[in-house]
Amino acid sequence: MNKEKITGVILAGGKNSRMGSDKGMLTVDGKKIIERILDAMKPVVDEIIIISNEKNYDYLGYKVYNDIIKECGPMGGIHAALSFSATEKNLIVACDMPFITSSVLKQIINNSTDCGIAVPEFLGEAQPLCGVYSKSCLSKFVKLLKKGNWKMKDAFNYFKVNNIRFTKDELPENHFLNLNTPVEYQTIKQTENEYFN
Repeated sequence: MNKEKITGVILAGGKNSRMGSDKGMLTVDGKKIIERILDAMKPVVDEIIIISNEKNYDYLGYKVYNDIIKECGPMGGIHAALSFSATEKNLIVACDMPFITSSVLKQIINNSTDCGIAVPEFLGEAQPLCGVYSKSCLSKFVKLLKKGNWKMKDAFNYFKVNNIRFTKDELPENHFLNLNTPVEYQTIKQTENEYFN
């Protein structure tokens, strides 16, 4: 049986205003974060694209696309991802999540049938920037963006969403961490040996 093809998409188009530098290019345990995400994605998807308004990621050898609707935050990135993808299913991950693993991504994909969006839920919080989004959601995202409804959690009210629950017994507390500030980055740098070794 032919498995349904899936595109992996890394969202790297943010302003990085709080971090002050490109988050995907930060190094954790000797490797850039975006390269860590690529390593986690490659075993579970058929192709990979990157959404970014910068040229920093050309060296990786993947197609890089700009946001189509600018200044709309993560929802603008997801809109671009669904616009440029050639597959119905799309595994979308933000570029600032250094601890994502192939096994967790595979579980999300495996639980993405019969819904428009499938996202992990961890410690009571949905994780919209690490999930599977169907291309069929695109037209509704366009309408939401045009109305100025840019908040992902609000947008979920308009789709059939499958929340895949993970417990703290299954995953480390920082598995879905988004690095946003220099303080968070330094904290990770101080504990990376403990986490990765």
